[in-house]
Amino acid sequence: MPVSDDEMTSVSFALIAIRINHENRVAKVRRLQRRCRQALISVGLALVALNFLLCIGYLFLTLTQQASSW
Repeated sequence: MPVSDDEMTSVSFALIAIRINHENRVAKVRRLQRRCRQALISVGLALVALNFLLCIGYLFLTLTQQASSW
């Protein structure tokens, strides 16, 4: 059974629309993954900085306690 040109055009348009929607979804997921990765890196660096500050504070605290005992 032959297919008319209008039907072929409709099918082609539908396939192109499906492909574009898929590409948009893939791009959205990649952007979300990139944002999550950047957020995790930022949180990790903040935790490292806080840990460093706590270690320095503990060091100063122990040094002042040792200095006061002399």
